[in-house]
Amino acid sequence: MKTDGTPAGNITAGYNSTLKLIKNREAEIVYLAFDCSDAIKDKVRSAAALNEIRVDETMSMQQLSVMCKIDVGCAVCAIRRSK
Repeated sequence: MKTDGTPAGNITAGYNSTLKLIKNREAEIVYLAFDCSDAIKDKVRSAAALNEIRVDETMSMQQLSVMCKIDVGCAVCAIRRSK
């Protein structure tokens, strides 16, 4: 995956890209780093709740960056729904 949040397969990383998936109801699950900023947590939790999308907050920014195969910390990412 590129560091600009473009999808690699079915994973999308980054705040704006993930919010877009959530708002379009295209996210199956959202991964939110427990060590990211409260502002990001609040916005993502709110959007996910409105769209009835599950949020997992068990991983750190470092762990999410490894999962997404990017070289920078990752605050939030999402798994895209299968079509």
